[in-house]
Amino acid sequence: MPGSGAEPRSDAAAGTAVDLVAIGSPHISPAEGRKLAALLDNRPVAIPLIVTAGRAVIAELGRDGTLARLKESGVQVIPDLCWCSITEPVFPPQATAVMTNSGKYAHYGPGLSGRPLRFGSMADCVAAALTGRAPGRPSWLG
Repeated sequence: MPGSGAEPRSDAAAGTAVDLVAIGSPHISPAEGRKLAALLDNRPVAIPLIVTAGRAVIAELGRDGTLARLKESGVQVIPDLCWCSITEPVFPPQATAVMTNSGKYAHYGPGLSGRPLRFGSMADCVAAALTGRAPGRPSWLG
């Protein structure tokens, strides 16, 4: 609620450890896959980073080497599912806080997964995947 000092629901995991990064709600585009690979820069993730993408996008990213780069960093790519339909065991049961760059999943995810979600940019999500910690509250959230 504005002015109440309460954190928005999609920002509930701010300042806490993050156990999972969820990208692709809706599915990532080829450009987003390439951006993710560039931001990871061949560094290994410290926590699960799961991406959802359509089969055609996965095929395109496979042809240009992006898919191999993502997998080398430890990214799991799941075809043809939306985060709003992913449940355990695909959704890691041990995950207690999630980071996403999807406004859609940040809104629906807490009710669907029973976990708090942290919303941020793709770069914020990569930082969380590399460290297991959500970056501070983005300045653009006010």
